[in-house]
Amino acid sequence: MPSRRFRPLRVADIPNLPEPCARCAFWETSLSDLAYPADHREGSRVKLEWAEAVTSRWGYCGAIALNDGEPIGFLTMAPSGLVPRVGGFSTSPMSADAAVLMSVQVLDPWRGRGIGRQLVGSAASLLVRRDIRALEAIGTNRDGPSCMIPTTFLEAVGFQVVRQHPVTPRLRMDLQSTQRWIPDLGAAWNRLTELVVQPGSPEPASYVRRDRG
Repeated sequence: MPSRRFRPLRVADIPNLPEPCARCAFWETSLSDLAYPADHREGSRVKLEWAEAVTSRWGYCGAIALNDGEPIGFLTMAPSGLVPRVGGFSTSPMSADAAVLMSVQVLDPWRGRGIGRQLVGSAASLLVRRDIRALEAIGTNRDGPSCMIPTTFLEAVGFQVVRQHPVTPRLRMDLQSTQRWIPDLGAAWNRLTELVVQPGSPEPASYVRRDRG
C-alpha cells in the first residue's frame, strides 16, 4: 500500500524537487538580480544557497509531501528578510510578526486530493510551535501556471486579504486566532515525520547578497 507522509523541507530535498521548481528562483532573487548575467542567476544554485541560508539562520524552509518516498508536493516559506522578490510588489512590506508563504506546488496527478491544504496546515503547525503569529503571502489573480499562489487557493485554506490589489493582493492567516485551523494543528503536527529539534524563536534575519566578484 502506498505510504504518504509529510515532513519539514530540508536542504538536501531542494535538488529533488519536481521540475521546473528545483531550478526556479523566482522568490529567491530580487528584481535587481535580473540585471546581472545569467551565470549569476543559475536557478538551482541560487535556490540551494537560499535553503541553506534559511535553514541555518531561521529554521525549516518549508514542508514536503512524499508518496513512497517520492516528492508529490512541497511548500516553501521564510522570514521576509530572506525572500528577496517580495520587495518588488506594491502590496509589501509584509508584517513583522509573520513568515512569508512563498510557494505551494502539488504534482498534477495528485491535485484535488487536499495535499496543498495539508502542506499549509503542516507549515502552520511548525510556526505555531515557534510562537510565530501569522503566515502572509502575495497571491495572484492571474490564471495559468505561475510561481505565485492563486488568491483563490489562499482564501480556500484560511487566508484573508489584508491589502487589496487587482493582480497581486497580500493575504494573511493569523495562526493564533484563526479558529478553522485550531482543530487541525495537532493532526498536522502528527503528520510531520522525521522531525528534528526545531530552533527557538527566530532572530531577525536579512538576506545577504551573494558575492558577484
